[in-house]
Amino acid sequence: MEKSVNLNIPLSFEQLLGLIRQLSRREQAELVSVLREEIVENDEPSKEQILADLKEDLIAFKNGTLKTRPIEDILNEL
Repeated sequence: MEKSVNLNIPLSFEQLLGLIRQLSRREQAELVSVLREEIVENDEPSKEQILADLKEDLIAFKNGTLKTRPIEDILNEL
C-alpha cells in the first residue's frame, strides 16, 4: 500500500521539472493527460454554464434589462 505525505514546500520550476523527470514514461504521460484536462476545464465554460448564461440572458431580454455587446466582441470569442 502506497502512503503519501503532504508537505507545503515551495519548489522552483527547475526543481519541479527534476521531480517530473524522475517519473516513469507512463506516469509522465498520465501527468500530461491530467494537466491537459485541467487546462481545458479552466479555459472553457462547461455546457451547464453556457446554458445557465443563456437562461439568464433570456430572462433579462424579456425584462428589457439585457446588456448587449458589440458583435465584434462576440465573434472574437468564437
